[in-house]
Amino acid sequence: MAISRKGLTLMSIVGHIRTCLDHGRLYQYEPAIPVEAHLRIILLTPEMREEIDAELLDREAEHRTGAFLADLDHFIAGGEITIGDRRDKHAFLKRLEPEGEQVWELRSVDPEPSVRAFGTFADTDILVLTPMRLRTELGGFNSRAFKDEIRRTRQIWHGIFAPYSPLTSEKVTDYVNENVNDLRNTQ
Repeated sequence: MAISRKGLTLMSIVGHIRTCLDHGRLYQYEPAIPVEAHLRIILLTPEMREEIDAELLDREAEHRTGAFLADLDHFIAGGEITIGDRRDKHAFLKRLEPEGEQVWELRSVDPEPSVRAFGTFADTDILVLTPMRLRTELGGFNSRAFKDEIRRTRQIWHGIFAPYSPLTSEKVTDYVNENVNDLRNTQ
């Protein structure tokens, strides 16, 4: 069965993802605690997977990394997701500016220091995470470090997915299909 997005068949990007998984260019994140159903998918680049593994081995970072992985598990299991813009301090996901770049940040805020994982949606409920950084390393919202991570995320996307484009929509439910709260609508 082919799923279409704006008149294009998705079999090609799904097939591309399968090929990347088969060849180690992407890894599907599996929850630390098995869940009945995976309602959403998180794909990791090899670098992101190595970052997570290294952080888990670091005794000082293992608790913070465990909380980050619990947030990934929450996303995969279909937990409620809040989406906001730069003013929404409690959003789980934010699309970063410029919005046309389609780079998102997944925000793991508890405990301090908070972690930001940058990524792009390949399709509805399929989030590809590239780098992650401690929020304290990024400076202000429009800092050079933030812009560098957005640029890096786009470069990684193109390196893995060219000629495919990331999912682009104004509807939040095109990114996260269900159990989503759009904080942008309440302002």
